[in-house]
Amino acid sequence: MSSLSAKTNYGSVPSIDNESSNTTTDGAAGECDGRRWVGEKRPTRQSAWTAAPLLLGLVFLATLLTTRPQPFPTLLKSSMNDAAHDEDTALFYEDQLLDHVDTSGSDEVWKHRYYKSTEYFAVPDVDTSGSDEVWKHRYYKSTEYFRGPGSPIFLVVGGEGALNNGMLYPFVTQHLAKRFGAAVVQPEHRFYGPYQPIPFGEASTSQLLKLLTPEQAMQDMLRLVTVHMHEKGQDFEGCPPDRSDPDYCPLITIGASYPGFLSAMFRTVYPDVVDAAYASSAPLLMYAQVSDSDAYYDIVTKAAERSSPGCAHSVRTTLTEVRDMVLEAPGKLVGVCTEGEMFPKSITSQNDLADALVLMAVYGFANYDMGVYPPGPHTSMYKICQAFQDPELDSIDTLKWYFKSQIMANYEEEYDCDMKSVHCNPDDEMAYVKEQYGECFDLRPEMDDSPEPILSEFDGISYDDGFSWNFQTCTDVIFLAGQSQTSMFVPKEATYEDLTKMCQDEFGTDVTPRPWELVDRWHFDDLVGDEVNASRILFTNGMQDMWSGGSYLEDLSDSVLALNFENGAHHSDLTHAGPSEKDTDDIREGHAKITEILGMWIGEIKEGK
Repeated sequence: MSSLSAKTNYGSVPSIDNESSNTTTDGAAGECDGRRWVGEKRPTRQSAWTAAPLLLGLVFLATLLTTRPQPFPTLLKSSMNDAAHDEDTALFYEDQLLDHVDTSGSDEVWKHRYYKSTEYFAVPDVDTSGSDEVWKHRYYKSTEYFRGPGSPIFLVVGGEGALNNGMLYPFVTQHLAKRFGAAVVQPEHRFYGPYQPIPFGEASTSQLLKLLTPEQAMQDMLRLVTVHMHEKGQDFEGCPPDRSDPDYCPLITIGASYPGFLSAMFRTVYPDVVDAAYASSAPLLMYAQVSDSDAYYDIVTKAAERSSPGCAHSVRTTLTEVRDMVLEAPGKLVGVCTEGEMFPKSITSQNDLADALVLMAVYGFANYDMGVYPPGPHTSMYKICQAFQDPELDSIDTLKWYFKSQIMANYEEEYDCDMKSVHCNPDDEMAYVKEQYGECFDLRPEMDDSPEPILSEFDGISYDDGFSWNFQTCTDVIFLAGQSQTSMFVPKEATYEDLTKMCQDEFGTDVTPRPWELVDRWHFDDLVGDEVNASRILFTNGMQDMWSGGSYLEDLSDSVLALNFENGAHHSDLTHAGPSEKDTDDIREGHAKITEILGMWIGEIKEGK
């Protein structure tokens, strides 16, 4: 995925816009007849390009987990004696609670509501004011290798994208599960995908502030696995809650990027329930507001330079020249459509246009960074660098080539031929580029200015994952990403003030970023301090991944560990493809080390340590 427009996938930053088709899980921006906001003014979505300079480099990026157009998974209602374990079979827990959290103001505010009605946990009852309303929660499971009571359960954490195509990680379902005789359960994160607690467009701002939070999503997943799936007739009925019982089934969370953060939080916040956590490319320190905000794009710069030496200088020179030219000449000169309705309404000056064009490249390179594995000339990063370094192209021609590369990337994704096993038809691809590009490049889809906004659709249901992720990154999942003097981009400082303005322009004045709310509650800025004293958490990081600038890169104790992969990009140890002969030695060795560490921890848990 290469387009600036938002693609809703794991490991992303706030979206500028959403483009989609009915074959993807990606959301689209804009109004539609089905949007209703109940009881109060709904959050609005203004063009983020008017706030793009304020965003300071934050854009919703596609990741290695980009969902692919595939046949729709089978849909089954989760029920008693359900023996299905097909990884692509969608199941539903139809009694998931809408609201798990007591907000009555007591000291017990973050207790689980469902503890009252189950004997699985020895947790005191608390008086709650939450609703008893329920919703249909989609999830997937694989029990192909599950050996029954006494065997592990891997909880693959859902994140900021729909799960329309089944299980995410073959390394988990086909390697770790087989090695340890484990079951794998993968729940979807609430408010992502078509099956939502409140139908898309019908939730008010106050409802989203209460219900679209990490803790609500985590409690969804815990309720599913530790309550529903332990009921009579369900998969884990024979797994008792007592860790000393030989039939106890250790619960291990696994996630990548934002779900990696949640995976680590499961272990720190619920250590009596979750036994260990594996967190890949998990930016805890970024969410804790303690990492260098410039590290994000500095790493992108280093990865580009590593991919093609000299790339950083060429990009910096080209973007500077383009910006200067646009300030002095009409947009038509650089290949942008400028006539009548073809020109975005949100651009009101030459300066706006110059910023927009430069930021397109910034966001594009950030996309390429997350896909720069395995390294080599096949990567989009290498190819785009070669264009910027081509001595036969001047700055304007390079920009026009970049426009066409964005269209080609969209084609490859739409027709699923960006996968290594599928080859695009070059004639069809070029015909598509000619049709889309014409005589100029239409900026409107890139700037939330499309004449006909399109939502994602699945199973006849419309939704917009980019909207949900933007909302989260404007409330409590907060991070800043600036562009330093040493990056290959135009320097931009990231500030909370600018982020607040951008968020309130989009969602209204009731939405204010709360950067320190989660870290003050969960203390993940110091996992081995007195407040947490965490154990059995494994962090993995690709050192070419910009998110590594906000992750734990060193061991914190003998059981809070970090593995770093010099050749790795964004969760290269957890990909759709799984382990393959194309993996680099460090990732291959990493898979073996991860397996060894998890095996050691499972053994300790079974021994009562």
